[in-house]
Amino acid sequence: MKARHMELLAPAGNFIKLKTAFLYGADAVYLGGNAFGLRANAGNFTDEEIVEAVSLANSLGKKVYVTCNIISRDLDMPGIGEYVKFLESAGVHGVIVADVGTFFEIREKAPRLPVHVSTQANNLNSKTVLFWLKNGASRVNLARELSLEEIKEINSNVLDAMPELAGTSEPYLEAFVHGAMCMAYSGRCMLSDYLAGRSSNRGDCAQPCRWEYYLSEQTRPGEYMPVVENERGTFLFNSKDLCMLEYIPELVEAGIGSLKIEGRMKSEFYTATTVRAYRIALDAYENDPEAFASDSALKQTLMNELLSCSHRDYTTGFYFGEKGGQIYSSSSYVRNTDFVAVCESCEPDGNGGFTVGTVMKSAFSEGDVLELMCPGTGEIRDITVFNLRNEEGEKIARAHVPMMKTYFSLPFEVPAGSMLRRRKQP
Repeated sequence: MKARHMELLAPAGNFIKLKTAFLYGADAVYLGGNAFGLRANAGNFTDEEIVEAVSLANSLGKKVYVTCNIISRDLDMPGIGEYVKFLESAGVHGVIVADVGTFFEIREKAPRLPVHVSTQANNLNSKTVLFWLKNGASRVNLARELSLEEIKEINSNVLDAMPELAGTSEPYLEAFVHGAMCMAYSGRCMLSDYLAGRSSNRGDCAQPCRWEYYLSEQTRPGEYMPVVENERGTFLFNSKDLCMLEYIPELVEAGIGSLKIEGRMKSEFYTATTVRAYRIALDAYENDPEAFASDSALKQTLMNELLSCSHRDYTTGFYFGEKGGQIYSSSSYVRNTDFVAVCESCEPDGNGGFTVGTVMKSAFSEGDVLELMCPGTGEIRDITVFNLRNEEGEKIARAHVPMMKTYFSLPFEVPAGSMLRRRKQP
């Protein structure tokens, strides 16, 4: 028996990542404009790019949601009002908010614009969720501090109060299932503002939770005493990364309709790898839920894929009621592969093979054996770099200049947007 379709919601830090997310299987993306979002240092989108993004999404049957989730002050409201009027006219499929005042400003100035409530709004109970939904929000992103049992109870209470939601195909509950975790409750943190003068609640977090800390004593200025955690250092506030790929049946059973991946600041390789893994998992689950639940080999294969891109150690966060299990004893990322190149073109070479055009991300050489990851659900395959040439068509032994355009030969066709990676030696 097939399961209902779940929305896979991916980050789009810039237009390249947006196209990557759609190409590798996302149903929708969330992105920020040049103001009012919580990722001020992401690539973000101009108004013209938002219009273009919506047009592309519509042509593919996909959706674009735009963040407007700062904790607003009165001085922000006139600008927010004008901005959401633009978003409504641009046809975006939803705007993400965290503040009640912003929410009512949107309902007044852009009443046809669907509103999604951010996890930053501390959505921890069914009364809060019902407040948003009954006042016109179309979706609520639940707080990351909730367990699956608590989410199941919230969903049950919401459906009792609003039974009409049971028949809708649109998700009304959304939750993060993958990516970085904030150490502060629902992401509301003052550390960055206090230590670096950069407000996380206004989109400019300096991530002081990832710093290494020491103790100092008032009468001994300049003398720092380590707080011994382990041999890597002392990272009191640091969190592991969330990963729930193996538990899609439990997420669905709890009532979550949209599975959200964190990572607008991360690379296009991260976007492609995570979206592809979750797309394969969701398709397998939706096709046969019982088979997916028992398919340990598929889950392990997909988990290995998620290990291939930059990440911290993985955790299931609060979903299974654990407390403290997400503390990470380092500020560093780990990954099992290096991102080598993006395939931009693939043309017949006239001799029965194909010429692949790439943009280099890290150095590679003639004769290198690399892994090829294509959009879709096909297997990762090894390829050998052969007949490597530069943009002028001259044979070269090594591509080593960042963003260098290169060409090499393959006996088979490669879809544009495919990615090359190098497996690290253990």
